[in-house]
Amino acid sequence: MNSVHLEALKAIVSEARFTTKPDDMKVYGKDWTRSTPNPLAIVFPKSTEEVSKILRYCNEHMIRVVPSGGRTGLAGAANATHQELVVSLEKMNRIYGIDPINMSISAEAGVIIETLQKTAKEAGLFYPVDLAAKGSCQLGGNIATNAGGLKLIRYGGTREQVLGLEVVLADGSVIDLNYDLRKNNIGYDLKQLFIASEGTLGIVTKATMKLAPLPKELRLTCMTTDSFEKITQLLGLVNLRGIYPTAFEFLTQACLNLVIKHQKQRQDPFQSKAAFYVLLEFEKQPDGAKDPMEPFLEEAFERGLITDAVIASSSSEFHNIWGLRELISESVSIEGLVRKNDISLPISSLPAFIKEMEQVLTQVKDVQMFLFGHIGDGNLHLNYVGPFAMDYEEFRKLTRETEVEVFKLVEKYRGSISAEHGIGVLKKADLHYCTSPAVVETMRKIKSVFDPNGILNPGKIFDL
Repeated sequence: MNSVHLEALKAIVSEARFTTKPDDMKVYGKDWTRSTPNPLAIVFPKSTEEVSKILRYCNEHMIRVVPSGGRTGLAGAANATHQELVVSLEKMNRIYGIDPINMSISAEAGVIIETLQKTAKEAGLFYPVDLAAKGSCQLGGNIATNAGGLKLIRYGGTREQVLGLEVVLADGSVIDLNYDLRKNNIGYDLKQLFIASEGTLGIVTKATMKLAPLPKELRLTCMTTDSFEKITQLLGLVNLRGIYPTAFEFLTQACLNLVIKHQKQRQDPFQSKAAFYVLLEFEKQPDGAKDPMEPFLEEAFERGLITDAVIASSSSEFHNIWGLRELISESVSIEGLVRKNDISLPISSLPAFIKEMEQVLTQVKDVQMFLFGHIGDGNLHLNYVGPFAMDYEEFRKLTRETEVEVFKLVEKYRGSISAEHGIGVLKKADLHYCTSPAVVETMRKIKSVFDPNGILNPGKIFDL
């Protein structure tokens, strides 16, 4: 790369917010996936104007760009491996304000999600997109990947929270879609194109997001059951009895055992083991209303849907039970080599899918499966885990063969190979399992309109 270009880019953001240090390149050049980062440089703009100048210069000189948020993704969407310029939004972390009347919050793309949540809570409101990576993932990255999380069953994912966006396009032009409106029917809703686009159409610099009322006292129960089919029947009972859950999660016995093994502060709330564990969380009923928890559990027992249940009666019990679910990913990483899939299926198809998938997994040796997920929205997290002593290439080959068989089942049941983490580079070869060539070609045409030179996050989602 011509040093003149590096000096020009440095001049836009200042020397203090430009780096080519090897350690910085390793950190900002990749997400949580395995890859060898090889960025051109890292720049840290502090304003939309600077992002605009950076992209205008890069577009004129055909310099490829990778937008960077908290880099907590698992699909390689933030990986810079071919001398791309990494544009980190972390310095753009201002929260402009909360509108309690319109129930919204306006902020820059680099705001950490946990910071957004705390700011909303201080104002007596609630930002509902709740993720395990909330302490490091950023608003812009959540928008670019349409992040989901634990509360999607009640509030929806990131897409459902977006009221407006400010976006810088590949040529440096800024489009203002940042309306604080609940209704806005003025033609094509262009902001929807940038949500889940993984930075391939433009860089989000500001956003206005919906807020919700702060949840009142939350009730939480953990139930055990002996079959996966009964989990979906439990969800049906929740719906029939008019319970509005804020979360409905499940994990296997293998997951619970793993968390207790690696997280010594966690306790098994049950005396006996079970095949599956289900977490149901909902808000306490208004004063004077009958608490639905006990009658619901009684009916679930009578129908044979559950074998045991505990209700969190203190904050410590509440924290312990949720930890059994939230600490699975961390525990899996401690256990061994990991390959992850996040898939989604129609909820009613999940039992049949699981039954067929278990038959596929019985043929795999030396690799364990740790399964959990957001059952309320049909999202399963599959974690293939092998011992650290296993040769990584052997592990990769073995799990890839299994992954393909699982994806074939996803196709059979008309599911998606990516429920939350996007396509990035790791899943683009598998898009055909859940969409058609015509759909991919349409996405290419949209890309060519917004980024005709193909400089924005090249090689992500699909190849041009």
